[in-house]
Amino acid sequence: MGSARQRASRNVPLRISVHLLAPSYQASTLDRDQAEWPPHPYRLFCGLVSVADPDDPVQDAALQWLERQPAPTVRVPARTTEALSPRSSWVPTNATDKKKPTHGVLPGRSAGGKPKVWPERALAEPLVEFEWPTQPPEGVLTVLQMLTRSVPYIGRATGHALLHAAVVDEDAPAAADETWQVWEPADADTRAGTCSLRAPFPGLLERLRWAHEQGQYAYQQARPQPYVLRAVEQEPREELVAAEGPYADLLSFAFPPGFSLDPSLTLKVTGALRSTVSGLLDVAGHDVDAMVAVHGHKAPGDERTLCSFVAYPFVGHRHADGRLRGLGVALPRDLDPAHRHALLGVLIGDGGLSELAIPTLNKPVALTYISPGATEVDSIKTVRPQRWTRPAREWSTALPMVLDFFPKRNGRGIEASVAASCRLAGLPEPESVEVLHSGAYLSGAPTLSQGALRRKSGERPLPGRHVRLRFARPVHGPVLLGSKKNYGLGLCLPTPASETPS
Repeated sequence: MGSARQRASRNVPLRISVHLLAPSYQASTLDRDQAEWPPHPYRLFCGLVSVADPDDPVQDAALQWLERQPAPTVRVPARTTEALSPRSSWVPTNATDKKKPTHGVLPGRSAGGKPKVWPERALAEPLVEFEWPTQPPEGVLTVLQMLTRSVPYIGRATGHALLHAAVVDEDAPAAADETWQVWEPADADTRAGTCSLRAPFPGLLERLRWAHEQGQYAYQQARPQPYVLRAVEQEPREELVAAEGPYADLLSFAFPPGFSLDPSLTLKVTGALRSTVSGLLDVAGHDVDAMVAVHGHKAPGDERTLCSFVAYPFVGHRHADGRLRGLGVALPRDLDPAHRHALLGVLIGDGGLSELAIPTLNKPVALTYISPGATEVDSIKTVRPQRWTRPAREWSTALPMVLDFFPKRNGRGIEASVAASCRLAGLPEPESVEVLHSGAYLSGAPTLSQGALRRKSGERPLPGRHVRLRFARPVHGPVLLGSKKNYGLGLCLPTPASETPS
């Protein structure tokens, strides 16, 4: 492998090897219908967090370094198969419940006298490898080696394993051949042959610690990452690293099934949402006046990003009608950590946001929190956070943006004005900008009247437009543009390819 001095002179990737003690992988998909395959890098990171000392800043620093890296490749045996019958076992009862059979009737058993079952994947070789393209600092590598040695299993607690972390030679990448498959992160625009794996992301350590305090599951904090199977003859290629957007989190809430709102009510809905969140913070004893990101009253020269309160329209489908199916709160990346913790507590903690009073309705609308790890069977696609946050090079407005500036006569220079709005929103400079005078790029995307584009009478009558942006590299969402971006107008949807304006 070479000396430490030789390795320091060039970049060598980090590889964590998982040696399973049995030739099977025991973990299920979120719907528990089949075995998870290939293994998700998210599980490995959660395992490292579970054995780390939360009071040790050195261990935290190593985990934070790892979560900031691009998603790893996953090397797995090529010959695997779903077990014909799920594994089953009797399990001890953790607590007595008089409504169920007692230990006297079924000693050490639960589930009404039935064994617990779970799917598994049989492997030709009991080895899985995760490889990150970046060489860690020596101190980080030492800590990661210590943590990996402490992880007892991957997947279910019965999937015992030995883990090892090391740096590997640059000229010996994880190979794909007839014996091994390599799954690698896909570009945001890739569609063919992809599968969705959960992978670490910046801020995950904090989210997992917070979820543990709140009694929530780790999978609820996950975010999907598209992966594609590397062809045997395919040469490794340099990836386009996605640019971070201005928001770190998108907390989503769904309306009741069958309920929707006219998109012309967007500003009323999001205004009511901001007022409700402020009220919840105040009731919880927080100083709302100090939370500039929430109330939005910035002093001149203050360049901090504000929270955005959004409503989700049903768009981008041939049956789309543009009506609102839910709402969300986008938390800025530069948000004060104490304020972020307070917002998470009042929104998705115990007794969090469960209903919203909207001025035009007689009674409050019930809300259901939709976690980033929710699947389509858990929630309608429109309200899933990953629909609005996955990195992509091309984004189109689902709700029209309200321009930040009046366009010149005959609309000249409007594309440059939209590009300036991207910079104001904390986004990279777009490679190209397209603006429609009427209509929209996404099917079902609504065109709103001038009255629906203003929060108050007397506001400047800035026009609303549907736009399409293309960036030089993928950008993480959510993407919001224009003078009403903090109230949800200008919400964009990542689009895989250019669509004909509707």
